[in-house]
Amino acid sequence: MKRESHLFEEVFSFDNLYRAFGKAFKGSGRTPESCKFHFNLERELLDLREGLAGGTYVPTPYRYFKVYDPKERTISVAPFRDRVVHHALVAVLEPIFEPVFIYHSYATRKGKGTHRAIRKAQHFLKRNFYYLKMDVEKYFERIDHSVLLSLVARKIKDKKILNLVEGIVKNNDTSSGSNSGKGLPIGNLTSQFFANIYLDPLDHFVKDELGLPGYLRYMDDMVCFSNSRESLRGLLEEVRSFLLERLKLRLNPKSTFSNCRLNGLPFLGFRVFPNLIRVKKENIKRIGKRLQARREELKQGLITEERFVMSVRSMFDHVGFADSFVLRTKAMVRRAGVA
Repeated sequence: MKRESHLFEEVFSFDNLYRAFGKAFKGSGRTPESCKFHFNLERELLDLREGLAGGTYVPTPYRYFKVYDPKERTISVAPFRDRVVHHALVAVLEPIFEPVFIYHSYATRKGKGTHRAIRKAQHFLKRNFYYLKMDVEKYFERIDHSVLLSLVARKIKDKKILNLVEGIVKNNDTSSGSNSGKGLPIGNLTSQFFANIYLDPLDHFVKDELGLPGYLRYMDDMVCFSNSRESLRGLLEEVRSFLLERLKLRLNPKSTFSNCRLNGLPFLGFRVFPNLIRVKKENIKRIGKRLQARREELKQGLITEERFVMSVRSMFDHVGFADSFVLRTKAMVRRAGVA
């Protein structure tokens, strides 16, 4: 396998940092921190460039908060200047790792996404009677740092790049005050990118070594398809062993199961059938609550009418991907208070 070197200069080039700032600023929500960085843009970028080039750059500890939709999760927020570095690093690493990923890995990749993953799942269901649905137990929390760094080092031999990657990965321990050597913070661009790298060996094991054509993955949600339920049982044991021995991970027993296509495949918030896609009931309830919340915010003047319309439209577009005309014209419209 070819390993890339002499990459670090690309990371801290002014042009790359400037593009990274643009991407980070676009998703920042125009916070006071990001606006201050923008106001002093040239000086901030030059300071970052100097710190990276001189090896003095050190990631700042994360800020944490909890969300409860649909379940409790701890979100880690990196300071804005660190997010600029994350974008700059991924911009250099992504073109190297992208050709290595299998085609049917759909999370956080250009030209992929949830809708294409669901369409491909439906395509596989039309050709296979059974499926095996799997996901990893506490995936982000249990990613092993040493295993991840070794996987990155298989493609990258630039020591300075590897040191920067290590500093970002281990900042999770530094920020939380632990020394577990495990875990990636939810909410970081780098975490999503590294999480794709981490399960890439499993993708190739299933596709190349086990020779299963009907397989796809969206982050740690994996689905295998076959016309033989027995073969899927054997494959499950192979995957379970591979994850434990090679990646130090375990499957989540509550959400790992096999079934036939007649019962539909629950996947990424939808239930997928060979000729039909439905929105899961729990997602309908959750979207209804969000619509009601936006309506109350509009009434209280907390959001503009334009923001309200954009929010409602995004939710309708999400469920509109499924076969949900009746749902959109009755239940959701009523909850949104627009009819």
